[in-house]
Amino acid sequence: MRVAITRPIEYIEQSEEMLRKRGFDVIAAPMIGVAPRDDPGFEPFLRRVIEGVADFVIFTSLNGVRFTLEKIDEARRGTFISALNDPATSVVSMGPRTAEGLERFGIKPDMIPETFTSAGLLELLRPYVPGKDLEVVRSDHGSKILIDGLREAGGEVHEIKVYSIVRPAGERQHELIREVADGNVDILTFTSAQTVKNFFKTADELGLGNIIQRRLSEMLIAVIGEPTARVVEDLGLKVDIMPKRATFDDMIDEISKRSKI
Repeated sequence: MRVAITRPIEYIEQSEEMLRKRGFDVIAAPMIGVAPRDDPGFEPFLRRVIEGVADFVIFTSLNGVRFTLEKIDEARRGTFISALNDPATSVVSMGPRTAEGLERFGIKPDMIPETFTSAGLLELLRPYVPGKDLEVVRSDHGSKILIDGLREAGGEVHEIKVYSIVRPAGERQHELIREVADGNVDILTFTSAQTVKNFFKTADELGLGNIIQRRLSEMLIAVIGEPTARVVEDLGLKVDIMPKRATFDDMIDEISKRSKI
C-alpha cells in the first residue's frame, strides 16, 4: 500500500522512515514550506517579554519557536529565555512537538491544550484572559479563531508573525500529483489546511485538478486536525482518517489500523 506525504521538507525523511517501518511504500513531496519574516512588532514583543509585561506567550508551532529564537541576538537571547521562565509569565505551547522545541532552548512550557488546534488553545486560555497581556507567536497564515477569540474574551492581544508560509511547486511536487492522478497512491495525507490548498493549487496549474478530484474520491484521505478536515470537506471530499490527537504519529497509527498493516 502506497502513502503520499505532503509535510514540510524538514519532516519528510523522518516521516518516510516511520511509514516504511510499518510496511508502507512511500512517495513524498513537501506541499508547504516556511521562510523567515520581518515583523515591525517583533522588537516591542521582545521588550514586553523581557520587561515582564507579557502574562502569556503563546507559541503555535515548532517553527514559531525556532524563528523567534533565531531572530534574537545572542546578547539578549539568554535574558529573553530567563524572562519566559519567570513564574510571572506563562508559556503556552500548541502541542508536544512545539513543547519539545521550547525545551531544547531551555524554555519550560507551562500549558498545553488537550486539543492541538487554535480552538483548543482558546478553550484552554479563555478563563485566564480578561485584562491580561497575551503574545501570540505564529506564521502569517494563522487562524483568526485564536486572535479574535482571545480579544473577545477581554485580553490585550499582540500577534507576532515571525515566519511566512510558502508554496513549493517544483518537479518533486509535480511528480507526486501526477502519481495521484495516475492512481498510483492509496492514501494521501495532509497535515494542515494549507497543505491541502497548496496541493490543489499546484494540481490546477498542471491542469489535473478535475482528475485529482475524482481520484481522491476513490482513495483514502488522512488528515491531522479539524481545520484540515474542513478544507478537505469544503472541496466535496470525504476524510477517512483523522486521529483524536492532532499529531503525525497518531495519524500513522490510525492509518496502520485502517490498512491492517
